[in-house]
Amino acid sequence: MAGVLTAGIGMGVLAMALKLADGTHTALDTTLSTATGFLFLLAGSVAHVRRASNPIGLLIALAGLALFAEDLQFAGDPLARTAGLALTAASSPVIAHLVVVFPHGKLRSRWERVLVFSAYTVVFGAAVLGLLVNDDPKNLAAVAASPEAEQLVKRLLELVGALIGGGVVVVLLYRWLTGRLPQRRLLSPVVAIAVIGAVSTTVGSALGSGHPVSDPLLDVYRISFCLWPLAFLIGVLRARVGNAEMIRLLLERDGTGLAALVQDDEVWKDSRSIDALNAAAGLVLDNQRLAAELEERLVEVQASRARIVAAADDERRRVERDLHDGAQQRLVSVVLLLRMAERRLGGELTPPVATLLKGTIDELQATVTELRELAHGLRPAILTDAGLIAAVRSLLDRIPLAVGLDAADVPRLSGAVEATAYFVVSEAVTNALKHARAREVRVRIGVEEGRLRVDVRDDGTGAADIDGGSGLHGLRDRVRALGGELTVVGEPVSGSTVSAVVPLEP
Repeated sequence: MAGVLTAGIGMGVLAMALKLADGTHTALDTTLSTATGFLFLLAGSVAHVRRASNPIGLLIALAGLALFAEDLQFAGDPLARTAGLALTAASSPVIAHLVVVFPHGKLRSRWERVLVFSAYTVVFGAAVLGLLVNDDPKNLAAVAASPEAEQLVKRLLELVGALIGGGVVVVLLYRWLTGRLPQRRLLSPVVAIAVIGAVSTTVGSALGSGHPVSDPLLDVYRISFCLWPLAFLIGVLRARVGNAEMIRLLLERDGTGLAALVQDDEVWKDSRSIDALNAAAGLVLDNQRLAAELEERLVEVQASRARIVAAADDERRRVERDLHDGAQQRLVSVVLLLRMAERRLGGELTPPVATLLKGTIDELQATVTELRELAHGLRPAILTDAGLIAAVRSLLDRIPLAVGLDAADVPRLSGAVEATAYFVVSEAVTNALKHARAREVRVRIGVEEGRLRVDVRDDGTGAADIDGGSGLHGLRDRVRALGGELTVVGEPVSGSTVSAVVPLEP
């Protein structure tokens, strides 16, 4: 690309000097041809900077170089003049190639390949044929100089060029009509100028150089041809804006969805924009992957907490059995033995010994009662045998308050769920009795949408606080371990409400 630009700039300066020295070209012709060549070089360099791997930039710059190379036919040196005559229409097949492959840079259909191959073959073949019959005295390749043959070849070249130009316009129009909106935006300036230039040059070539309308049509063609590199440049810059909009579209996502990037081969490919898009899409994918991993870890943590609760319940039941079958039974046996001894030796015991024995029996009986209450607090036997509702009724029957129980048909649930619900009721009722100075407590238990809901409401002082003590705070951890939630609402006038929601399948 650097070589093409260097050669293009040098050839452009030389071509302008040759035209000025020739003296047969108008100022408008010289200005337009020179400006057109340099604009092609400029547009090619910009396109190459935008995407070096796309050959469009190189083709645009080659079009400018070929345009300047055509002006070598005005050189005074025989060798340069001969090369210029061979390159009389060198820019035509290059521009046809450029138009057909813009903006993706590839020949993708058989008709496109045939069209471009025909353009190169016919144009350069006719130029070589014309070089052989050209009667220019400085033409080193002349074999059979003949003005008539030269004119015939020139006329043939004009007609073939008109056909190729028409084919290029047809391909452009077809792609514009069948393409999507991004493709149409890129092709619109190129198509518009191509249609104007093709119509003017086709009509002018068909009428011939001697027709009075040919010169104005030739000027229209020159002006439109001068604007053509600007059309390609506009397409390049439009593609850059479009890519920037796609980047903003991805980066401004609200995080609720993943943007899908669909690559369109018809749209200009910019490496920096695509790299930015890939980086942004990679961030989105990484975030979703991390979120999925976090969710998986959270599920593992919840499962482990549920297992811990279940293990604690199992351990609680084991301690309850050990107390009932071990220490409690031994103490009851000791009490019975002491009472038996009291009855048999009652008349033989001195009063101090009898008093000591009776006190010992009373203390042991109190210890047995405390052990029974402790075992009952660990997990009531009725909860295991009859279920949650029966255990709650038994609990409320021992409460010295006005109580109400609203319990729908609650089936037998897992041991962890039933134990958690029972302890929520027990702790809430105990708080209402000891701290809230409540006169009435109402308990509601029901199953809603696959969850067990427990509400305990009292008319006390509303002083219940989930963070104020270890009881409700520990219960909240236990409820959360099963995937549920415990809430406490306290109002000085209306009292406190303790609510727990526990999934049926923790």
